Amino acid sequence: MTDAMTSSMQSADPFDWFKNSAIHFSSSKPYFNSSRSSALEVGRSVVAFSQRNYCPFSMEAISVLHRRVMAVANWIRPAITDGFQRMVQKMAVFQREAIEDHQYHMEQLSLMRDDLVDQLNSNLADAGDHLVLTAQKRARLMQKSLLEPNKRYFSFTPRDKGTNFQELREGVSALLSVGGFIISSAESLYANYQSKALSKPMEGFEIFMEKSGLEEEISHTINAHLAVDLTLLSSIQMEHWKNRYLPKEPLPQSFRRNGGKLFWREAKRYMSYATAAYGQAMIHAADVEARGNFEFEHIGKEPIEAVADHIDLKPEDIHLLDVDYDGDAKHLRHFVAIDHENKKVVLTIRGTFSPQEIVVDVCAFSTEFCGGEAHSQMASMSERVWENAGPTIVKLLDEHPGYEFIVTGHSLGAGTACLLTILVQSKKLVSAPTRCFAFASPPVFKPLDAVPDINAITNFVHNNDMVPFLSVYSVRNLLSQLRSIQSFAHSRMSYQSRFRMFMGWKKLTPAIMKHHDEWKPYEETLKGAPELQTPAARTIWLQEKREGFYDWECYTAEEMLEHYPNIRVHPEMLTDHLAPSYEFSFEHLWLEDVED
Repeated sequence: MTDAMTSSMQSADPFDWFKNSAIHFSSSKPYFNSSRSSALEVGRSVVAFSQRNYCPFSMEAISVLHRRVMAVANWIRPAITDGFQRMVQKMAVFQREAIEDHQYHMEQLSLMRDDLVDQLNSNLADAGDHLVLTAQKRARLMQKSLLEPNKRYFSFTPRDKGTNFQELREGVSALLSVGGFIISSAESLYANYQSKALSKPMEGFEIFMEKSGLEEEISHTINAHLAVDLTLLSSIQMEHWKNRYLPKEPLPQSFRRNGGKLFWREAKRYMSYATAAYGQAMIHAADVEARGNFEFEHIGKEPIEAVADHIDLKPEDIHLLDVDYDGDAKHLRHFVAIDHENKKVVLTIRGTFSPQEIVVDVCAFSTEFCGGEAHSQMASMSERVWENAGPTIVKLLDEHPGYEFIVTGHSLGAGTACLLTILVQSKKLVSAPTRCFAFASPPVFKPLDAVPDINAITNFVHNNDMVPFLSVYSVRNLLSQLRSIQSFAHSRMSYQSRFRMFMGWKKLTPAIMKHHDEWKPYEETLKGAPELQTPAARTIWLQEKREGFYDWECYTAEEMLEHYPNIRVHPEMLTDHLAPSYEFSFEHLWLEDVED
């Protein structure tokens, strides 16, 4: 027996014995031949070695070996078990996501099938309507060409979803609208720079953002994930939109009978007034979007001629025109016209069309106004517009007894028009009957009980327009919703899931829908920024029900506040606010069930 083997026997440690045995095997050619290393030869070598050199294992050595083997096993077992459990969990998640994806794709296929069937039925049902509409437009265009042969007209085909002409019309209209805003902004900025009039509004804006707390809330909300958060919120709101509240009566019976179509003709007419207040660029955009034609002869016209032509009046019927920016920021742009055919004196107030007017929109502290609280900046603007236009209006109404006073406007102009109507009613500034047609008015007044005659005010909302729901309270709630979704999405969802939902490749999970349903709006409003309402007896929501045709839903002020208090995030929430989009909705309003 070798010295190494003897020493291992004396140590009574089986690990030493195995180690020395391995050394002996590797160095003893009689017992181990590396060139013939089969399992049988190794076994024979071990047997031969055991017969010649006995293994002196004691119970103590075997116990030591057992403890070491069990220690290694106990150390390895949890790692193997945890790894196996994680693998099983990942497989379960993968299986669940695969099932959800399969269900989602099957639902999409089903929806695509239903959409194709509905589209086919709608196309068949609307084919006659489109033909009639095309014939009417062509006839009007031909009549204009015959009556005015020297004019040149460029006409698009009537808007039809899925055609390049519709996309072209929308693109040209948006280009003209944005171009007009840029030109108006440049003029106002230059005039303000010359007069140094912009510094004061900007200081007021900074003070408002700081005191209202919006600056801090915005800084906590806006980050690199904002686009994903907005997309998730929009998708959630779209799911809820399918089960939204609908009014019990789409429109009062008085609107459907006893001159129902007369009301809609008035609304369409005063929307064209509201568009005309923006100037020639917006007028051209509305002509392209709503009526599908562009009159080259209108380019370069005098503002009074362009406005008169768009509202179908003579230039001499416009008695006050204040639509060009001249550096005076004390009041909004407006004009006063008299419509002898319909016996109306109309005051039209322009909406937001310059950076300074955006500041007026945003700085939304409230102030006392006519027995209630109102948007401070718009209340101030309504008083200044009346100071400028009031004498002309009173004179025209005195000269034409029996004429009605109409106030109208779009966006910022609509909110100001509502407050000016309240001002006229409260102080009895005119004796003639007064009505207001507001298009996309934001919430500007409370309480509604303080409005002398709220039935005289009607507000219109187009499709997915966000401005009629815009206030400090609703903006705070929007930011709170975004932070809530951001917290859930980045703690409970993987990056891949967020990305797939953002791209629309994966439907919303029940977990994120439940999390959003548990979100609660602010219970308290900020001091000086209460939850205002739109001071209108009814809000008429113009909805695109069928391809290219609009229907309406009529809500009371209480219904709007109760069921639609928050901003609805939608890809078209800004484009649907433009004046040409409103004109298009009135041009394609479905009045089949409205009696003459």
